[in-house]
Amino acid sequence: MSILHLDAEAQAELQAEAEKLIARYASPLETVKALMAYNCELETQILALAHRHPELVTVSYDDTPAVIG
Repeated sequence: MSILHLDAEAQAELQAEAEKLIARYASPLETVKALMAYNCELETQILALAHRHPELVTVSYDDTPAVIG
């Protein structure tokens, strides 16, 4: 589980992208799949940025189990 701190502008941009994806799909399952793929794409971009510019991004691992609810 990771924690990503975003400023208000970045949060609004991500919310807008999520709403676009949700509106595109009729099925909730297809919406979830699209959101998961989008999330993976963002994580890949963050990891690439961290690899190229370690002074800008720190990536760490937290082995605490996820809590739902």
